[in-house]
Amino acid sequence: MMISRTSSTGGPSHHVPVMLREVLDILALRGGNVYVDGTFGGGGHSKAILDSCQCNLLAIDRDIKSIEIGKELKEKFPKRIKFYNQSFSEIPDILDQNLNKKVDGVLLDLGISSLQLDNPKRGFSFQKDGPLDMRMANKGITASDVVNKLKEENLAIVIRDFGEERHSKIVAKKICEHRKNKKIESTYQLSEIIEKSIGWSYRKQKGKYIHPSTRTFQAIRILINQELEEIISVLPNIARYINTEGRVVIITFHSIEDRIVKNIFDDLTGQNMGVSRYYPERSNIDEKLFMYPNKKFLKPTNSEILENPRSRSAKLRCIQRTKAIFRENLDIYSTNKYDKILSELR
Repeated sequence: MMISRTSSTGGPSHHVPVMLREVLDILALRGGNVYVDGTFGGGGHSKAILDSCQCNLLAIDRDIKSIEIGKELKEKFPKRIKFYNQSFSEIPDILDQNLNKKVDGVLLDLGISSLQLDNPKRGFSFQKDGPLDMRMANKGITASDVVNKLKEENLAIVIRDFGEERHSKIVAKKICEHRKNKKIESTYQLSEIIEKSIGWSYRKQKGKYIHPSTRTFQAIRILINQELEEIISVLPNIARYINTEGRVVIITFHSIEDRIVKNIFDDLTGQNMGVSRYYPERSNIDEKLFMYPNKKFLKPTNSEILENPRSRSAKLRCIQRTKAIFRENLDIYSTNKYDKILSELR
């Protein structure tokens, strides 16, 4: 059985809202306004928002485990919070059916919550032995389906694109060789295969240690939960649901989702000049739908990272709604390639 370094993932075993002070400051909270916490999780950000002023909150999370926490906050703030057990990509549908068609702020704390990571039965962590699940909504394909059924070529693509693992072909090959003789059923099994395959490369790296399983586990999780599609489906058209001077605040935890958020934000603010594989075709909007209240992204303070090591890779970005008229003509990123890969498992 593999023993991995605690410092490779780090962090306490309880839920700690990331960059809480920065979130409350940059949302510019006001009493009477309506806000959306699209990634409710353990409820830390939601509770702090409701404690800060007499505002109303729409809390959203697709993880059924968040329902009980939502009920607790509902008891404390019976008239000020509504909880929806849905994906944040469904924010437009929720608002279309709500009395509040527009809101004054949206918060998305992307990635995986401590509640999910610390529960071995959910299968998100390579440090805790559990079934290969990794589903945020407890439905659909599992991590076990991916590692035991996906073609080697497509498995390598997923690990490369969603994990940015430069040894993706080696990892995919070793996984496929192992599953020919024995089904891969647990997180420890998978992590041990990965470490034996490419651990030599990570041990050669200087500076901060990252466990060799980190990127592959991330890639599988992103694929089965369609995490990038969630971002891509909601952000380009979010302007229609934000009141003037309302803000969209997003916390990212890895470079892939951060590049997507940055490029869409740059497009919405009229500042998109770069080209990348995550870049949508240039918008024809002349007026800026949003502006940057602060162009530079924010990072956790050193003291927060010491108290909560899981926050160390976080980046917070924010845009503010202008008076420009929304026109639905921002092109969406193409994810057809991954839809075809997923079709293998359906």
